[in-house]
Amino acid sequence: MLVGFQNPLNELGNVRRLLLVTLFLLPCALGQETYKPSEVTSAGDAYTSYTVVFDGLFVLDVGIGDDGSISKIESLRNPGGMLGAIEPVVRTWKFQAALAGRKARASRMTVAFVYRPGNLQTFGAAPTEGFTPVIPSARADEAGKGYAPVGILAFAYPEYPINSVASGSVVLQATVDSEGNVKNAGVLHGMANFNRFAQAALKNWRFQAAMLNGKAVTSNIVVAFIFQAPHSSD
Repeated sequence: MLVGFQNPLNELGNVRRLLLVTLFLLPCALGQETYKPSEVTSAGDAYTSYTVVFDGLFVLDVGIGDDGSISKIESLRNPGGMLGAIEPVVRTWKFQAALAGRKARASRMTVAFVYRPGNLQTFGAAPTEGFTPVIPSARADEAGKGYAPVGILAFAYPEYPINSVASGSVVLQATVDSEGNVKNAGVLHGMANFNRFAQAALKNWRFQAAMLNGKAVTSNIVVAFIFQAPHSSD
């Protein structure tokens, strides 16, 4: 009897099994690092009385720290100088930081406010023409990775109920996938009988996906639809 003899065929089989396991685990080890975008976890009424002369779309680039705090708010589109009125509203919202793997990281989020101009004749939903897309630029975060939040390619106003004289807001948070499609739109702050008008209008919006290191990724955008009574002089 030979002591310590190992069958070469068994050794070859062990090598093959080890190779298969290594090939299976390699993608996980190299890195398909999961990315979870930042999100708003709480938002109140976004209504501010404001007379809109221009088209009524205001877009902000909100910087969010790795602790969920707002680090910076910059204007991407501000017709009529509205930033001073809507920035305090956004600062009352609660954010959750983005996650890379299990680690919180600084990020950014696109936030839009929509007002119907007072001279808009129709009560129904009204898409815009000649709109220049709002595309946030990519920037390096603390980890040195370039990130650009969701861009807006087209937008539409919500319908306003003919028999209503109510004023208020509906704040929606939409998840935009890597193809630029809205996968879901949750209500952060609702307004009785108005939520469906905001959600219907959002279906007519078009988005550009967020970008991380030059690659399209799923992310979130928040849109606050401001409803003002048509006869209001505010």
